[in-house]
Amino acid sequence: MKKIVVGIFTVFLLSSCLWDEETQTKHLTKDFNLGWWSEPRYRALFKNPDSTKYGGAVLIPETVFAVGFNDNIIIAKQHPNKQEEISARLFNRDSTGYYRLSNPADTVYIWSGDSIFRKNGHWYHISNGWNPPDSLFPYKKKTNYYIIDISDSKKNTWNSKERVYKYTTESDFKEGRKNLGVPDELKFNFLDRELE
Repeated sequence: MKKIVVGIFTVFLLSSCLWDEETQTKHLTKDFNLGWWSEPRYRALFKNPDSTKYGGAVLIPETVFAVGFNDNIIIAKQHPNKQEEISARLFNRDSTGYYRLSNPADTVYIWSGDSIFRKNGHWYHISNGWNPPDSLFPYKKKTNYYIIDISDSKKNTWNSKERVYKYTTESDFKEGRKNLGVPDELKFNFLDRELE
């Protein structure tokens, strides 16, 4: 009986490995890579000394769609993932196992097929069924811009909190480029037009 259980468990483990999501890694420079799993909308910028491995310290979360770099600077454009933000704002899982709607009037992202009910004076959404629109991830109506100073990235004192600059408008990004001395010839040499 033990052999049968071990055999079934082994087959299960091996078969689950076959369906793992594929990961991709694109080395940029030094210890910096673009990486994603499953599909490009999950593309993030990582610091990882192993340029062949997916993951590491996330410097810019999904969805990074444009990057430029030299030996001292990385510039990037990113669309945020509004699904996570809206989910956190709309739903508060409570002891019932359901998601309580924080503000029932704020239901613009709930569609008619979602299951919503009222109990004890509160509105709830079932825990297994929010179907957010694809337009929230990536949220192309918003673009964040980044400048990362990588000039001394090999030092143990390199700290992403001090070296990663985020801008929420293109004009602020241009001003940041000027203030940080980013050369004009540094352009976005990687651009994913489908995610732009």
